[in-house]
Amino acid sequence: MERVSSATAAEVEDSLDAISTDQSGRSGKKRAKVWAYVDSEIVDGIEKAVCKYCKLQLSSVSGKGTTHLNRHIGYYCHHIPQEDRDRFLATLKNKSDRDNSVFDPVVFRGLIAKYFLSAEVAFRKADDPAWKEMINYCQPSFNVVGRQTVRADCLILYEEEKLQLHQKITKLKSHVSLTADLWSSNQNLGYLGDTAHYIDEEFELHKKIIAFKQISFPHNSFAVQDGITACLTEWDLVDRVFTVTLDNASVNNRAIRDLRAALGAQMFFKGEHIHVRCAAHVLNIMVQAGLQVIPNAVGRVRDIIKVVTSTPSRLQTFNSIVQALGLKGKSGLVLDVPHRWNATYDMLNEALKYKAALNRFAAEQYQDVPSEQDWQKAESLHEFLEQFSEATKAFSADRHPTAHLFLKMLMAVRDVLLDETWNTNELLNELAEAMYTKFQKYWAAPSMVLLIAAVLDPSMKADFVRFFYLTVENAEAEAKMRELRQYLKKYYLEYERVVRTNTGSVFVSYEEEVLSQGESSSSGLHGKRRCICSIFITKLEYSLRKIRTGYLFG
Repeated sequence: MERVSSATAAEVEDSLDAISTDQSGRSGKKRAKVWAYVDSEIVDGIEKAVCKYCKLQLSSVSGKGTTHLNRHIGYYCHHIPQEDRDRFLATLKNKSDRDNSVFDPVVFRGLIAKYFLSAEVAFRKADDPAWKEMINYCQPSFNVVGRQTVRADCLILYEEEKLQLHQKITKLKSHVSLTADLWSSNQNLGYLGDTAHYIDEEFELHKKIIAFKQISFPHNSFAVQDGITACLTEWDLVDRVFTVTLDNASVNNRAIRDLRAALGAQMFFKGEHIHVRCAAHVLNIMVQAGLQVIPNAVGRVRDIIKVVTSTPSRLQTFNSIVQALGLKGKSGLVLDVPHRWNATYDMLNEALKYKAALNRFAAEQYQDVPSEQDWQKAESLHEFLEQFSEATKAFSADRHPTAHLFLKMLMAVRDVLLDETWNTNELLNELAEAMYTKFQKYWAAPSMVLLIAAVLDPSMKADFVRFFYLTVENAEAEAKMRELRQYLKKYYLEYERVVRTNTGSVFVSYEEEVLSQGESSSSGLHGKRRCICSIFITKLEYSLRKIRTGYLFG
């Protein structure tokens, strides 16, 4: 028997084409897809299936099927190129899907609802003649549904997803933190949005919007309290909510105080540290306070941008100047808005890039041209605000933990505000002084949970918190550290109780751990979850030893 080193992809394709195009009814014809990858040969008077790649001889008995051949080509042959293997497996999968697929109109309606939601398609598109024509062509037996049915299917899908998420949150062994925000529509309708943040048993961080509902307008403390209470009750989170992060508005402070008075007895730690002020919003208040002191610092720069963006024709004229100067064209320039300080930074960031084009546009259109002094003020303000823009991005991140970074960012902001270099610039000096006043008002006493997060960060521990207290309020530093130590122990003991409840004994010896691995049925944890749980327990034991010996506190 002649041995061939390997089969080429072209040969395999030719064989596949030959098999697929042969429509003869002869029983002896090899019609299975796998015969494009194996040869039928007579070896010692017995018919064998010989792999074209590794030349392994496999049995070939008429009527006994080709499952063993599929298994060899799909998984066991080490000589077949991966591209050929993937192509073969794809033919098996497609054949299996076609053989087993049955059109289900209910499933298809659910897929239509998912499409309308994920693509944000208006419900009225379901009545579009072209849409109906496409669906009828794809599946003539399907009775095309209208916009009302699609809307109803979307609501059903929403309820199903909500139920699944509720069941998942109910089974959590950890606490849940909420962030809440308020909006007012043009029709003076108030809305409250709640987002849940939690860590699952695989130690992965999740973010889920669990409520977006209308509340009474205006946004007084009772409306905010009722909205949050309804969310906590609906999702069974009263006893498992850890913190609620809100903007630093007086109505929010009063709402959380009333919430604790009503439900505090059922909450974790009686809701003592439930309220966390949004750091990004506090930073926004600080910068806005500074910008109000210097409202006309970049007035001419703002005015010329208003002129450029006022009409399409003026924007087209500006873009022609930009192209003539060899700069990149713009679909529009950023114009700042009163309630977002970083819009001022974004406006200056864009304006400085197009300084030459803006000056030329102002001159050609007979507008007031910003002076060199105006541009110097814009550059100085841009340089100052750039540092706070980075802090806002750090505070606003939601895909990874940020609580442990708060104290570092707070100290960085403080250092920027107290930088003596601003004394040489009257404009920035006024700005920094106004911002530092707000800093002392809102951040002189950070939330206890954020301080504990800093202590648990190996790069900071209690030394950094002590440094913060000695820097900000030297007289009460030791008293504050004693308070921090007490709360850290309280939190540890509470979480130790949670772990004991969920996993049994917290502190186990190495021998007990080895023995327990053979008794997986008693623990209910397997594989990765068991490994993670063991690591977590070990870390808890190590942290408790450090707390008891005072290592975390120097």
